[in-house]
Amino acid sequence: MSKHAKKWGSALLAAGIFAGVTAVPVSYIQAASTKQQQATTQQPGITIQWNGKTLPAKGVQVNGSTMIPVAALRDSLGIPVSYDAKTATYTVGSGYNKLYIMASSSDAYVNVNGINTRSMDAKQIAGKLYIPMSLLKDYLGIDAQWNAAQKTVTLSKSQLNPITIASQTLPASSSAKVSYKIKYPQISGSQLNSEAQQAINNVLKKHAEGILAAGKKMMAEGEATTERPYEFGNDFAIAYNKDGILSVIMQDYSYTGGAHGMTARKGYTFSLADGKLQQLSDVLKANPNYKKFLNADLKKKIDALQAGEGFGKFKELAADQNFYVTNSGVTIVFDLYDYAPYAYGIPEFTYSFGQLLPQGEKPFAGQNE
Repeated sequence: MSKHAKKWGSALLAAGIFAGVTAVPVSYIQAASTKQQQATTQQPGITIQWNGKTLPAKGVQVNGSTMIPVAALRDSLGIPVSYDAKTATYTVGSGYNKLYIMASSSDAYVNVNGINTRSMDAKQIAGKLYIPMSLLKDYLGIDAQWNAAQKTVTLSKSQLNPITIASQTLPASSSAKVSYKIKYPQISGSQLNSEAQQAINNVLKKHAEGILAAGKKMMAEGEATTERPYEFGNDFAIAYNKDGILSVIMQDYSYTGGAHGMTARKGYTFSLADGKLQQLSDVLKANPNYKKFLNADLKKKIDALQAGEGFGKFKELAADQNFYVTNSGVTIVFDLYDYAPYAYGIPEFTYSFGQLLPQGEKPFAGQNE
């Protein structure tokens, strides 16, 4: 089980952390750490505007991150929000991306369709649940602009690609000794080139088929038992779906005995015009020197991360470097054990487009020309 999965499974029962769902027990409020309360209540209120209208709810800033109350998403933006008391889990959103939030007395753990990345966080402040503005931009189809001078967040609906994204499941027979839960996204749309649509769908389906094939091979060669059955499954999230570009995160999980399972995260970024997979050089066309910056910065970050653990040293980006794109920027992804112990989780590093591109330049320069 991954670090994030362990946190998710061990999170305590949350109750009433956004207005209108249920009452907040006194014991629950008292359990919040004093340090957390001091760190958040000292922050000034943030004005939230939705389609030009100022909302009664206020946001907050915590450690430089602008946080939006979940209740405002439900009451003012019309985003579906539900709460499952049995699992103490909030579900935010609908369609191909959903946020799942499990909260304890001092923490809130977030995932998108089962995928938890290092950019995800949530906070409980004065009995209310808040999520970072970046999650709205990256996974819920909401554009968000921050005006530091006016301390205002302006929200509006994103102009997404006119495509339909559906989840498909590979048929596989599970048993008392093995579980297969393997899915993949498939896209369609009247404005899509049929060849491009087929090319994209083939790549995503092939990824899922690879998981199933590897699982069956491990079953044939392994020693699964009913007491410790093997597991093979995956989740996916749509990280970017604008401007003729689609970026998908595929996350795979396998357990074949031992202390824990293994998780792998893979990004696929496509041009909807022709269905071609995009490399990092395609995203950052406007900056021919992006490798120099990233190689130097990643080396610094990874060297600090290792803290003498004895893992391999980072040298340079791979020719086919694993990455995915969100509205927040580019996230560089490495594998478990590449540069850090298992307990650290999947090493990934997000860079804003402002860090990577010359001022005024956009990602995928010339893509639609």
